[in-house]
Amino acid sequence: MITIKTYLKVAVLFFTSTYVQAQCEVFKSEISDVQDYMQQVSQLSDSLSTAVEIASFDASISKARKNTKIAMLLMGQAVNAADEAVILASEAQYDSQTCGLQDAMSYTIDAERHTIDSRDFSTEAFENVKNAAKANNLGNLQFYMRKAQRLMKEAKSSADSAVYAADNAHYSCSHDVAHLSFDN
Repeated sequence: MITIKTYLKVAVLFFTSTYVQAQCEVFKSEISDVQDYMQQVSQLSDSLSTAVEIASFDASISKARKNTKIAMLLMGQAVNAADEAVILASEAQYDSQTCGLQDAMSYTIDAERHTIDSRDFSTEAFENVKNAAKANNLGNLQFYMRKAQRLMKEAKSSADSAVYAADNAHYSCSHDVAHLSFDN
């Protein structure tokens, strides 16, 4: 009877550790995707900065409108990337709890918070770019583009912070004896 209990305990421990390792691999994949999407938001922010700058300060309305359309295209891509990152960050945050590592959970919560901030700033900037595209005069167009420019700087800053936190979360997820024992 004692040997059956021992075999049963070993089997449960084996399956539990395999499940946790699998969940941690899922977590690592999700947090890496969060990092990739946030890097994309950061790069798109850099790419659209020239168009936004020209639209914000140029004296020609035709040139400003042309650059507003370029900015709107890039902003739409940034918002989509940020939306995807928020979804993945939420899933990664849930999976980090299954992994059971405090550092991974903490960094994932930070990554999720920064990802949400980046998405919110990007969405608000996109709304301002859309308003600029609908503006009837150069003054209104430039007003909305300047607001979008400030918001995109905040979105980029949040995206960079999310990339850093996601990288730390990925790095802090490891499979050692303390982790598998659920003592943490």
